[in-house]
Amino acid sequence: MAETALGMATTLVGSALSVASSAAREEMGLLLGVQDDIWFISDELKMMQAFLRAADGARENTGVLKAYLELIRDLAYDIEDCLEEFMVFIKHKNLVQQLLSLRARHRIAVQIRILKQRVQEVSQRNLRYNAIKLTPSTSSNVTGDMELSRNFTALNVDEAQLVGLDEPKKKLMELIAKSKAPMEHTETDNAGPRVVSLVGMGGIGKTALTKKVYDSKDIREMFSTRAWITVSQSFDQMELFKEMILQLFGAESWDRLLKDHQGQVPEVHLADYLSRRLKETRYLIVLDDVWTIDAWNRIKITFQDGGKDDSCVVVTTRNGKLAEYCSPPSNIHHPEFLGKEEATTLFLKKTNKSLDDLEKDKNTKGIVEKILNKCGGLPLAILTIGGLLANKDTKEWKSIYRQLPWDLATNPSLDSLRRVVSLSYSHLPSHLKPCFLHLSIFPEDFEIEKKHLVNRWVAEGFVADDSTTRTLEEVSENYFYELISRCMIQPSKLDNLGNVKTCRIHDIVHDIAVSISRQENYAAIPGGDTSTMSRRISIRHLSYFASKKLDLVVTGKGASKKKSKAFSKAVEKLSSLRSFSVGTNEIDKVDEMDLLVSFAFPLPSLERLKLKGRLEEIPAWVGKSVNLVKIDLQYCKLKDLKALATEPPNLMQLRLYEDAYSADKLEFDRHEFPNLRFLHLQLGYTAALREVTFVESSTPNMERIRIENSKLASGINGVKHLRKLKELYIWSCTLAKHDILREDVNKHTNRPALQILDCNHTSPEESEVKVEVTESISEPGESSQS
Repeated sequence: MAETALGMATTLVGSALSVASSAAREEMGLLLGVQDDIWFISDELKMMQAFLRAADGARENTGVLKAYLELIRDLAYDIEDCLEEFMVFIKHKNLVQQLLSLRARHRIAVQIRILKQRVQEVSQRNLRYNAIKLTPSTSSNVTGDMELSRNFTALNVDEAQLVGLDEPKKKLMELIAKSKAPMEHTETDNAGPRVVSLVGMGGIGKTALTKKVYDSKDIREMFSTRAWITVSQSFDQMELFKEMILQLFGAESWDRLLKDHQGQVPEVHLADYLSRRLKETRYLIVLDDVWTIDAWNRIKITFQDGGKDDSCVVVTTRNGKLAEYCSPPSNIHHPEFLGKEEATTLFLKKTNKSLDDLEKDKNTKGIVEKILNKCGGLPLAILTIGGLLANKDTKEWKSIYRQLPWDLATNPSLDSLRRVVSLSYSHLPSHLKPCFLHLSIFPEDFEIEKKHLVNRWVAEGFVADDSTTRTLEEVSENYFYELISRCMIQPSKLDNLGNVKTCRIHDIVHDIAVSISRQENYAAIPGGDTSTMSRRISIRHLSYFASKKLDLVVTGKGASKKKSKAFSKAVEKLSSLRSFSVGTNEIDKVDEMDLLVSFAFPLPSLERLKLKGRLEEIPAWVGKSVNLVKIDLQYCKLKDLKALATEPPNLMQLRLYEDAYSADKLEFDRHEFPNLRFLHLQLGYTAALREVTFVESSTPNMERIRIENSKLASGINGVKHLRKLKELYIWSCTLAKHDILREDVNKHTNRPALQILDCNHTSPEESEVKVEVTESISEPGESSQS
């Protein structure tokens, strides 16, 4: 879809522009004779950025526009790759002399000049093919079609098939019918009717529930004046006011207005007319599918002065912030996913089956359970997939279930489900779209740590500096909560203060994200057929998860070696790959991760690597990946880190989680880890590690150390040698030599911040003593970042 391409192109051009601007300022560019070309590329990227902003409001020629935006997207990828390689070369001391050689100078100059030609060609192509006319437009055909599909689906549900609505219906009727409390208002809306909001993800049944209540006999008797208004993102305010008048006061009132104004009623007169008439009656207005606070403010002028006898406005939305803006907390209803029993009942109704049918056929029962797990209690998913299966023999259900992730992108029978879910993505602001797509690299039904996710977004370059005092991590965390508010991700675990620690993404939404990621060449999550990956050489991220349940590469018999070889060859061709995450559920089996060792590359663009599974030694190709800056290891049981000590040369972040390291001493020796800035150890109390030592001249650029859940019976030694250390955080550890560590930090020339929380201090003379210390050892007036 054009909206997908537009969102990704906008983000990528911004990222490429940042790299180009930095590269253009390098003196080495002048020496190589390409500085003018880089400045030209930078200037053209600024124009493309302006073009994309304008394109966001004008999307008539969606087919041509999509193709053109894909050209911009791929060009931005290549610009960023080429210029980042250029930056790495000129900053690498060992390569400076090589750059001065004729061959190296020629190669770099040719690459950059080819990029310049491509930029010129892409810029001219819009003129030749008229990809887009930059005229204002309030909506796109694609979005309009999606909304029409969504509205038709939501309002045409067979009531006989609805289940689990009795209690929600009762609760919603109580909210609508109750008398308005004297102090019931929000800061922005303190004089109007009672406002009840239903908020939840697309397909959860907000509209179906509200329609059932709206059409009930009790509500019809309670409110003689009613209107059901479908708003949607692309609503026309004039048409919406007209529809309100027709439903609330009848066609005669509209005809009289037209006559009084000679056939042309100004919008402001419609708003005044509605406001005046609504003051005189008790009314119920449903505003279905409101997307933004701006849309709410534009509509509420018609009823903000109130109505008679506890009038009510009901808002359905996918935007939690909007619900909080227009309703007090007591008037916000969150429809829940169906429970297992309700989901089964709904599925059986749709497929015309019974529980007896399932009990007679255990294979079918097992497939139904898997299908319902995939649907995750989402009513629209159950109805749509159930409708697909209703006319199929139960023997076909297993193969259809296996194809669901792919069919969601292509099967016309699932079009309504795809459109409803995709609509939420289409209406994300451009800065959130790549953040959402990044979720596709995680496995299905995976619990994602908030901290891990927001840090990945920052590392990917998705987070822009907002010109405030907030850090990029704080801005990224705001993106995280915005996706929760928009019902794109679901909170999973909370900490003691009520902050979200982990989140999940609904399986159906995950499948849609994977589908869009494939379209955008953003990420590949290989399944049973890895051979097709070799033809998709512009993929930026690769996630691979091995488990017996998924029956992938390393777990099968017979064909597993063949699959492993095909997978390895395919990966080696992904020259643009930035992020590579490989995991296994069989954490104690070395052969589960053997395919990694068989790789015969380095990946030239790889920046982030996560390995989760038994390895015992680091594969040789890891050290040869010169752009690798971040490595996360878990369950690897490494005996030492010597394979990473000097290679990869640009490694900046190293995280060792549960059982990643099996030795009792972790020593950083002279001249090891020259660019490492952040070390995170969270190995667990059962790990063998007892001591962490930094030898003089090791890790010269180390800035932050975080150690958690470890039993350091021999302490943390040599902190005084870390000249650039800014922060040392120790939490929930058994820690020896506490006083020596504290003294080393106090005497440290860089005055780092020290935090020791929930730790047990041990020494030969003493039993364990609980210690909690938080120290910010900086000069007066300075602040320490924790």
